Amino acid sequence: MGRKITILLFFVFSIMSVRSQQTVIFSQYFNNSVIYNPAISGSTDNSIFILQTRQQWLGFEGAPLSANVSYNGALNNRSAIGGYIEHDRTFPSNQTNLNINYAYHVPLNADDTYVSFGIGAKAMYYYLDFESGQIPPGDDPAYTDKSFEQILGDASSGVYLYNRRFYAGYSVLNMLQSSFNNEVSYGFSNNNVERVYYGILGYKIRLDRDWHLEPSVLIRHLENGEPEYNFSTRVFYTEQICTGVSIGSNSSLSLYVGTNADKIQFGYSFDHYFGEISQYQLGTHEFTMSIRIPNNRKY
Repeated sequence: MGRKITILLFFVFSIMSVRSQQTVIFSQYFNNSVIYNPAISGSTDNSIFILQTRQQWLGFEGAPLSANVSYNGALNNRSAIGGYIEHDRTFPSNQTNLNINYAYHVPLNADDTYVSFGIGAKAMYYYLDFESGQIPPGDDPAYTDKSFEQILGDASSGVYLYNRRFYAGYSVLNMLQSSFNNEVSYGFSNNNVERVYYGILGYKIRLDRDWHLEPSVLIRHLENGEPEYNFSTRVFYTEQICTGVSIGSNSSLSLYVGTNADKIQFGYSFDHYFGEISQYQLGTHEFTMSIRIPNNRKY
C-alpha cells in the first residue's frame, strides 16, 4: 500500500508542477515569518540568523523535506535588509531558492508603532530528480529527466504594521508567476510558479509579570486554490520558556516547546495528522534555532 501511495503522489506532484512545495507552511511560522513577508525584515531590536528544518511524514518514503537559513536586520531607523536560502525536496522534485529583501519602516507614533513596506527578489532552481528506470516508457515530453529543470527569477512585496504588542501583515509572493517550461500536450499544464498571498496577525496578552499569551494566525491563499490557515497560541514564562499548540486547515495538530534566551533560541514542534494518511507515517518533526544580535540601529 505504501508503494502505491508513493507512486500516486509522484503523478500528483508532476501534474501539479511545483504548486505545493513552492510555498511550505512551517508550523513555527512565528519564529521565521520573514520568509513569508519581506516587510518583516528589521522589525525587531535584533539582527536575527535562523536555521529551520522540517521533516514531513516521518517514515514515509520520499516524504517532503524543507530547510532554510534566513537573516534579517535593520540598517538604520528606517531601512532594513533580509534574505534566505531555502531547499525543498519532494521526490522526485527539488527546488532551491535564494531570496533578498529590502524593507522601509515608517514610525507612526511615539509608542514605537511602525508600518513597513518591503520588496524581495528571488532566484529559483527547480529540477526533477529522475534516475534510470524511473521514467515511464515511451516518448512522453512531460516525463523526461530534464523536462522541468530550470533557473527562474521572481519577486515579492508586502506591508507590515507592528509595535511591541501587536503585528499584522499582508504579502504577495511569486508576483511574476514565472514559467518553468512550455505547455505540454495542449494545455495539460502551464508549469507556472503560482502566485501566493499571505496574511499574518498576532497579539501579545500580558497576564502578569511572568506570564503572557501570544495567539497568532498565518493564512495562505494560492491563486487557484482555497485559503489555508495555521492558528497558534503560545504561552511564555518569564520570556525564557514557551510552549504552544497549533491547528492547521490540513487536519493537523502541532505541539510546540521552545526556549527564549537572550541570544540563542531553540524551538521544536511535532505535527500529528488526522485522517487516513496518519496510518502511513509517524508525524512531522520541525526544528528551529535562532541567533539574535542586538541592533541599536533600529531606534
